Amino acid sequence: MHKERFKRHGYFELKRERGEHGLEKLPHEIDKFIIENCKTMIDHEIANKLLELGYSGANAWNVRYRRRKLGIKKYLYGEVLKHKAWVRAQAIKSYGNKCELCDYTMAIDTHHIIPKYQGGPHKIDNLMVMCPNCHALVTRNYIKVSNRKDIPKIRLKIKGKLKTFYPS
Repeated sequence: MHKERFKRHGYFELKRERGEHGLEKLPHEIDKFIIENCKTMIDHEIANKLLELGYSGANAWNVRYRRRKLGIKKYLYGEVLKHKAWVRAQAIKSYGNKCELCDYTMAIDTHHIIPKYQGGPHKIDNLMVMCPNCHALVTRNYIKVSNRKDIPKIRLKIKGKLKTFYPS
């Protein structure tokens, strides 16, 4: 009946009837192992552990493929990382829809107080809401902001300078 399939693959039934998919290189008996360890290990670590256990086809890509097929979302070590747009929106909600330094409201940016390249977290308490002009001054180090406690002092300094240039 399926003589050609037997010649090509060495078995009569379809792969899906055998419980495997063409892209799946790992047997289904390791699904439980992946489910148990996905919250404490990243995909590379799970693949290395599977290689130690003797599963030769295990690599990070195959583990990720199987994990997604099982419907498991993966975040580094089980920590849910928030999307940067959500964090920005929460910072604007917390600190107001105006520049924290000069009270400008037409356009706003968010700025990391401790830059990400220096290890600053992408969290609400590390962000400040600024207008593009103040953001440019802070980014170019004309204004130094090292923590949120510095903001009131800097605000008074900037407002004093603005009053000298633009008296009301």
